[in-house]
This record gives sequence, structure tokens and C-alpha cells, in this order.
Amino acid sequence: MTERIGFNSILEDNEEHYYTLLEATINSVDEWASITIIKAPRSVSVRISPSEIQHSQPMLQEILTFHNLLKIKVNLSKSINTSSNIQYSIDI
Repeated sequence: MTERIGFNSILEDNEEHYYTLLEATINSVDEWASITIIKAPRSVSVRISPSEIQHSQPMLQEILTFHNLLKIKVNLSKSINTSSNIQYSIDI
């Protein structure tokens, strides 16, 4: 399930493609993961909650690979090691 907060009803094509690919990347590891995407004026924050704790590390690897392929720098949260949730932000 994906929840988007702070978005206009119309997205640019590149934004929509990114979110669609991100969701597909996450669903390839855990189709029951919960995704929350929050758009602020200067950044986009993403919070991913895996359905089971064992999905968090493979999911993190896929997310990092995905962003490296697109050459997008992500700012990872430091709490990933202490919880199974993955949080990161992207400056825009």
C-alpha cells in the first residue's frame, strides 16, 4: 500500500515514473510493505515498513541499487539498524 502526502493532483511524468518504479522495486521484495511518500517544498521523504522484519535488509539493498542506477543521492535515516523501517529523503 502506498500513501502519498503533499502532492498535487497532477505529477510530472518523471516524478510519476520514479514513484511507479520505486513501488515496483519495493514490491519485488515484499508485496505487503507499506510505503509513505511525503513531499515537502525542498525534499521528498520516504518511509517503508516491511511486512516482516527479514525483508528489511534485502529491501534496503534493492532501494540503494535502484537509486544508484538512477544516480539519485538518498539521505538514509540512522534508525534503520534499530528498527525494521527504512526511511530516507531526497533533496529536490
